[in-house]
Amino acid sequence: MNNLEVYLLIVEDDPIQQELLLDYLKPYPFIHILDVIKTGDEFIEKATLYSNLSAVLLDVHLGEGKGGLEAYSILQFRGKKVPAILVTGKAMEASYTYDLGIVDIVEKPFTQYRFKQSIKKLCDYLSYQTFVQNGGFYVPVYNDNIEQLAPCDILFIESLNRIIQVHTINRVIETKIPLKAYEKYLQNHHFYLTHRSFLVNLRKVQKIQDNIIYFLNEERTALISEEKAQEIMYYWKNLLKMNSE
Repeated sequence: MNNLEVYLLIVEDDPIQQELLLDYLKPYPFIHILDVIKTGDEFIEKATLYSNLSAVLLDVHLGEGKGGLEAYSILQFRGKKVPAILVTGKAMEASYTYDLGIVDIVEKPFTQYRFKQSIKKLCDYLSYQTFVQNGGFYVPVYNDNIEQLAPCDILFIESLNRIIQVHTINRVIETKIPLKAYEKYLQNHHFYLTHRSFLVNLRKVQKIQDNIIYFLNEERTALISEEKAQEIMYYWKNLLKMNSE
């Protein structure tokens, strides 16, 4: 779970249950609460609004309007597929909810230990999905510890005064693996040596201007050398075209 960042919607209309869920989530700093919402209609609206939504904590009975499962099914039908932990006061058939994409069912009342089991199951599911989406491929980072990162989490890798730093979306990690080794290892994953000190994930690039590479929603930038500018611009524009088709 160390490298995982989870962006979560809580869909629960009971204020007491809302407080309980928020309290039980406090031990997990990698879980970020996007919103706490009360109705099925609001769930449908917010789930489509948040592009970084990772998962949902979903109550079945929401009191008014659409129920949790009804709203969840509508989102599935519209192509918004997101894993969910179902929180319910009534036991449900596992086969039915599994077909919908429910990762786990937690029956009320539940203990903190039971909730912890459910969060672990969700994190295992999300980690596996990330692994599959990246073609069963992880990027090693070696320092005092060995970590495995998904390529999609990396913005760029930088050599700064002989120190190699891996810039992820959420942090910067030093590694003892040379930049040249990363270049060779990542050559088939749209990482390009744009400058002698920067290996950039072109999938994360927002724009290239005046030999500076900018990333979406990010203040950090990378450099592109003049002799590589035309080549990298060509690769990046082709990649954008492929992603839009």
